[in-house]
Amino acid sequence: MVRRSIKEELKAINSVDKSIITELVNISLACAKLKKIDVEEENGIFPLRTNLNLFIYGQISSTKSTLLKQISKSSNCKKPFTDMTYPALIGSVDKTTRQLIVGASWECRNSLLLLDEFDFGKKNKDDIRALLQLIEGGEYNKKLASFSAPMEDIDDDLSFNFKNGEFNVNTRFSLIIATMKYPYRSQSMELQALASRSICLPWYPTHEDILELSKGYSLFEFKDKTPKKLEHTIKKKDWEKIIKFVSSTKSPNLLRMAGDCVRIFIIEGKHREDLYKLVLEQGSRSFG
Repeated sequence: MVRRSIKEELKAINSVDKSIITELVNISLACAKLKKIDVEEENGIFPLRTNLNLFIYGQISSTKSTLLKQISKSSNCKKPFTDMTYPALIGSVDKTTRQLIVGASWECRNSLLLLDEFDFGKKNKDDIRALLQLIEGGEYNKKLASFSAPMEDIDDDLSFNFKNGEFNVNTRFSLIIATMKYPYRSQSMELQALASRSICLPWYPTHEDILELSKGYSLFEFKDKTPKKLEHTIKKKDWEKIIKFVSSTKSPNLLRMAGDCVRIFIIEGKHREDLYKLVLEQGSRSFG
């Protein structure tokens, strides 16, 4: 069987509409504020991560950077980062002043961490592994050779401190990556891991989208979807409904897709099978 080239595959991709991008970004931002999700299942209750991550990919000049800037401005999130090294993510000590520089993982707490044109090929694997650990559990600690005055910052149930040359971070955020990197053909295990923990969204704006943008219209419309309750327990019947929905794919990524559906369910307050189908369509695709 002859495999299609990446270019041919891209032509076959149905780009998501900007209205879907808007919905999922607003849900992602709301999820970044959630403190706890527990799921009732047959053998007890287990915790689920709260953040909903998005991996937006498209060709050059497809307005990805413009989209991230508009998300940042409309939702009052930090501006997109373009070079997310380990020190920029976790924190560092200025070699000259010995002052502590707080990392993006803490600056973006309860919000979105936006990464623009993230170049996986040029990144140290440890940088991406730190990012993976943070989006999985929100906690990270690291000992440095450099020293600075102790520092501690507490925000409700979250904390960031530096003491005796060690960073200890307990944070939460939803990650949104925009890149030209086509995720399904990458040989990078780290990139595959990030994509598998995200809803992958092909973004190829229409001619009409571009024309509207030229007239000053936005690609993104912010809507505050923060729920009144920030701690949720998913009833067994709702969990079983979602599991039944996603199990038809037979995908090894089944539980992660189910988790994304749960997070959508919490923010929307109902089962959004239209968005669930999108999660399944993208999440069941194989890498390599």
